[in-house]
Amino acid sequence: MDYLKFEKNYIKKRWKNKFSIALIFPNYYQVGMSNLGFLYIYERLNKYEEIVCERVFLPEKETTLRSIESNRPLKDFDLIIFSIPFEIDYINVLKILRLGEIDLEPLKRKEIVLAGGVATWLNPEPLSPFVDAFLLGEWEEIEEKIIPVILDYFQDKEEFLEKLDTFPFVYVPFMGKKEMKVAKSKKPKKVIYSKIISKKAEFSDTYLIEVSKGCGKACRFCAAGFLYRPPRSYSENHLNEVVEKISDNSKVGLIGLEFADKKEILMLGNKLLEKGCTLTFSSLRIDALSNEFLELLKETKSVAIAPETASFKLKKVINKNLTEEEIFWALSRFQEKGLKKVKFYFMLGLPLENLEDLKETVEFIKKLLEKKYKLNFSFTFSFFVPKPHTPFQWANFLDLRELRERERFIKRELYYVKNLKIESPKSAFIQALIARGGRDLKEFLILLSQGEALKRALKSIPNVSKILSPKNSLETVFPWDKIDIGVKKDYLWREWQRALNLEFTPFCNTKKCKLCGAC
Repeated sequence: MDYLKFEKNYIKKRWKNKFSIALIFPNYYQVGMSNLGFLYIYERLNKYEEIVCERVFLPEKETTLRSIESNRPLKDFDLIIFSIPFEIDYINVLKILRLGEIDLEPLKRKEIVLAGGVATWLNPEPLSPFVDAFLLGEWEEIEEKIIPVILDYFQDKEEFLEKLDTFPFVYVPFMGKKEMKVAKSKKPKKVIYSKIISKKAEFSDTYLIEVSKGCGKACRFCAAGFLYRPPRSYSENHLNEVVEKISDNSKVGLIGLEFADKKEILMLGNKLLEKGCTLTFSSLRIDALSNEFLELLKETKSVAIAPETASFKLKKVINKNLTEEEIFWALSRFQEKGLKKVKFYFMLGLPLENLEDLKETVEFIKKLLEKKYKLNFSFTFSFFVPKPHTPFQWANFLDLRELRERERFIKRELYYVKNLKIESPKSAFIQALIARGGRDLKEFLILLSQGEALKRALKSIPNVSKILSPKNSLETVFPWDKIDIGVKKDYLWREWQRALNLEFTPFCNTKKCKLCGAC
């Protein structure tokens, strides 16, 4: 398919005398074109006169692997870079390399394969047998260091990797560096936003703007919340510059984990509304909603809310206390503003969860529907996956049998509810293994990428139970301990103990608090 005919502001450059980069998103086009980090790196790489960067996605069935801009095979490119936001897509990385006729073994191939993205910051180890080097950090912080090395040394792979390995944020697996540190910008200046839009993206024809970095809400399950610490915001002037570049009457998606109560964001939203833009939001923290913020929703058709659970016990475990009263207040306001659809997100299999907790969530949904709001609701349940660099990295992951029991309970209790979706237990199980595994998942990933059944692929892992149920001790050594994200392991351990003791932790106060180590 010629995706360019559905796009605006794509970049197509001549190849003559240029260094070529294949920037790969290891999932389908519609998913990758809604990923701001991927789009931003694509635009930044093409800012360099010496570089031509083209996008590659996992091909749809019965289509070949080719770049979007010039329909070239992977072997035509001087450098291959994967941008990976989700661990489950490690499987697709192998599929793409195989489709591109690139050897999976780094030491057996001449091509250079790099990888970055938040999944690799959390735990690159399962993918380390297949990747030459990982770039661990925010692109705006590492770009000026990386680009000169790429342009000067790419013709000699060994020397190129040796030069990369001198940076603390680069992990070259076969060189055996003991510790890497994720690079983050201390005070963000350039607002990250996407200029390219596509009708075929999940966020169709939508400009994406990052309105803040990080989140101080301290939800214990949230990898992004710990990975992007400390919370950082953009100045009003920097946000103003972006507003001026957005076309009138556009659709604009605001992305940021902690922004609903910031005056800068209210200013940004109101200026976009003055330009006739329609605003969309990745998710709302309704406990931080204000009447002023609600005014930004007047052209918005749908919003997403993630209570995660209705059990007060589990709210203390996960450190996210979204109350029933706050939710019902917000729904009444949404209705007044003319919204049409509200998407709810819940989790199953949280630490310390039992049947009574599930019943509380079911009763909440029933109570919600009895109120007869003039809103269309959808309810999505996903299975909790313990993530590296969070307090829940010590939590046990339930086995497939227990996951399916929870799935059956929800379906049985809410059988009459329209727009009810429960994500795949099998997919969550695979994700948990990859998220918490090490290099010993090499054969497992190869088998899954070849379409092998999960039951057979599992036989290649010698220690499944150890991965899913780690020893509950601060002394436990995890595959990702070598990655320093700025948050201390002993702080995460203390938060894990607070979770087990059903204790809330207050939000981050970056001016006073130094407990986690990120500030």
